[in-house]
Amino acid sequence: MPRTEEGVVPFPGSSYRLPCCIEAPAPYADRARYALRMLLLPLGIDPVWVGRDDLAAPGLYYGPDPDAVAPSRLRVRLRPDVPAFFDARTPLLRPADWIEFDGERWPLLFGTAAEPDWIASAFFWLSGWQEHVVRERDVAGRFPHAASLQARLGTTTRPVVDAYRTRLAADLAARGVPLRPRTWHGAGWAFCPTHDVDALRKWRPGILYREVVQHALLNRRREAVAVRARRLARGLADWLTPGDPYRTALVRLMEETRQRGGTATFFLKTAARGAYDVPYREGPFLRRCLRDFRRHGFEVGLHPSYFACDHPAYVAEERARLAGWIGEPPVSVRSHYLRFAPVTARLYEAVGFRIDSTLGFAEHEGFRHGTCLPFQVFDVEANRPLDLWEMPLVLMEGTLFNRRFLSPEDARRVTDELLATCRRFGGVAVMLWHNAIWDDLDHPGWGRHFTETLDEAVRQGAALLSLRAALESWLGESLGR
Repeated sequence: MPRTEEGVVPFPGSSYRLPCCIEAPAPYADRARYALRMLLLPLGIDPVWVGRDDLAAPGLYYGPDPDAVAPSRLRVRLRPDVPAFFDARTPLLRPADWIEFDGERWPLLFGTAAEPDWIASAFFWLSGWQEHVVRERDVAGRFPHAASLQARLGTTTRPVVDAYRTRLAADLAARGVPLRPRTWHGAGWAFCPTHDVDALRKWRPGILYREVVQHALLNRRREAVAVRARRLARGLADWLTPGDPYRTALVRLMEETRQRGGTATFFLKTAARGAYDVPYREGPFLRRCLRDFRRHGFEVGLHPSYFACDHPAYVAEERARLAGWIGEPPVSVRSHYLRFAPVTARLYEAVGFRIDSTLGFAEHEGFRHGTCLPFQVFDVEANRPLDLWEMPLVLMEGTLFNRRFLSPEDARRVTDELLATCRRFGGVAVMLWHNAIWDDLDHPGWGRHFTETLDEAVRQGAALLSLRAALESWLGESLGR
């Protein structure tokens, strides 16, 4: 897609052009333009950058001197400490200023309750700023939820950027700006089931060794003899039963979604480069699956190998191999283990991806970048938005059951609340289930969680779409190369 003279990608389908004046020092001015564009885009508004003298009503002013602008324009004060904060590249340690509207309290990071700075606050979240200035990482190199501002504020499951937008929309509407929120194939919100295919078979030599030696003989789980004996008997029976559970699940995942009139995105691996990757190849079974995915409108994206997130040659090679499997370059990508380094997004854009869906927390469900709506990924080092859209991951089934140890009832409640939140803000609920969820030996109840979530999304009127179909509908453009 061509860029404008400002170096940003123009938005298709925006129905109203709003005059906007930003008076801010570089490099903060570029950050403010990005944040404002992301706030306005879901409302069907595209900003037109003008100087103060050309700011016609209704327009929006953001700068240090709002009192010099007529009140018929929406005025947002830029305080001098805001550009200085971002220039300093330090964590945000001061307390948030909580602001109340629509009967709820929301954290405001910049400005005051009397003069809120929605733009700087939105930029902090959407850019993932904290991940660039906070040093903590987990054993997989990921930014941990425990180190996040969301954890400190208790807002992980509340999309604060979307709340800012709601308040901004009310202020614009009061000045006569028409709001035409974008939709998802005509629906008010979308649900995108996604599936990372980490392995095509459960019963591999390593799994057999785990069951027989580690669990049954060495008792690594510290269980009673009777418990170990029952598990070993179930495992051996499963191993001897025709049809590997991971393979049957891969087919069933498609069928369950298709029966409800939807599509989904499957992320496939094309390389294994370390202990955290399981190799598989394009054999007859996978070729049949790929034909069925294509015939029924399901998307196939790349699930890069563990070390590929900061290795350009690995990503390019693996994407090219997947393109050979599916007959076209894949549009969507999600990192294995949700690994995402500062260079990852730039790397994904460079090889040709248009959609990433990595940015969720591994340890907690919720909104890692403060939103349930698509947004352009911002390259903090280059100080510009990338031609790469984030479809934010809100939930992974393993987070609920393996990290948070929720009961099936609590997992369902948490999931339904997230669906309702995404519906409320007209967003997209991107959720992840692996092709292991009907393996009741290791994942009891996970398959039911998936089907019940599908049913709840349908009940709440969501469009069930693959990532690509959802974003293309919302943007009003094709993402094909």
